[in-house]
Amino acid sequence: MCTAALVRDEAAPRASTGVPVTADRDVWRRQSYDVVVEVLGGIEPARTLVAAALSAGIPVVTANKSLVAAHGVELQRLAASRGTALYFEAAVLAGVPCVNTLARRPLASGSGAWAGIVNGTSNFILTQMSRGQTLEDALVDAVARGYAEPTSGADVSGQDAAEKLTILLQLAGHLDVATSDLTYRGIDALEPWHFAMARRLGGVIKPVALADTGVGGGAWVGPAFVPASHAFARIDGVTNVLAVGRGDSIVWFSGPGAGPDVTAATVLDDVVEAAAGQGRGVMAPVAATLPVAARLRSPKPGTWFLALENVSSSDGELAEFLAGHHLPAVMLVSEGHRRGVIAASAPIGPLLATVDALESTGVRAAWWPVLEVARV
Repeated sequence: MCTAALVRDEAAPRASTGVPVTADRDVWRRQSYDVVVEVLGGIEPARTLVAAALSAGIPVVTANKSLVAAHGVELQRLAASRGTALYFEAAVLAGVPCVNTLARRPLASGSGAWAGIVNGTSNFILTQMSRGQTLEDALVDAVARGYAEPTSGADVSGQDAAEKLTILLQLAGHLDVATSDLTYRGIDALEPWHFAMARRLGGVIKPVALADTGVGGGAWVGPAFVPASHAFARIDGVTNVLAVGRGDSIVWFSGPGAGPDVTAATVLDDVVEAAAGQGRGVMAPVAATLPVAARLRSPKPGTWFLALENVSSSDGELAEFLAGHHLPAVMLVSEGHRRGVIAASAPIGPLLATVDALESTGVRAAWWPVLEVARV
């Protein structure tokens, strides 16, 4: 039985009318609770309310990835100090039980490499765009199906996926990592012809989250060129996938990542565990691992997909130009004044210098990393 629900707007339409609601925090605080469920979203007032419940020894279940990414470690420590727990399985890959698994498997979660499609909404949108829809129409479709909120800026901008990657890194003990440390790019700059060029080059465009904490590593959250031979190329719609580890030691997770039913079911699973007192929530690492935030602020060296527009030179001249700027083309396709290029492996510096040189000639250039088939 729900004692009371604290809401922002008491008059807003709701599917259920059997739950007492209030917009008054004082009224809500005076109730008695066995478990508190926080699905307000955002940092405040969620942080204050969650901290108050944990301080009172009440377990909290949340699906709020922004809150967990920004303050999850301190809230977990507060919970432990009060003999209670914070549960947030629904905050990352909603329908995929990965958070508690990784929290309890430090050798897997701390393997140093993460690769995934962790935002079901953006994956659905790019799947629809690859089939000919515009971004605007695909977003309307996602909202109508319940995969996205009418205000879905966090999904489109890449912030949602960056927050999820932050949480995964923190689970591995990288407590110095904040979402602001990660390079993330939205899907709103993608155009239909980018998908066509990707197909001609033997791949697809997917919204990915990548992190490698090893020497020479890096991180990227946003669109990427995925070769057709890569396992991620077949992950369509709202399906999420996460690969943790390297080589033969990779641990795989996959399942639905968007939709109210999926999120609600995961929240309820956590509520059952919290109410039964059978779990400890998601425990913060006892100690932080070596700081890695600095090496995650740019993508790691690799191959790159370039989509070029307003190109007046021939394919041969363009290839010569790229080679002269230490970014030789491995594959190149053309259509009118547009070019699609898979460039050879290079650090981010030479890539950006080459893009600047191209744009100085009047070329409109967009670029994204290419996923390595060998990484999963």
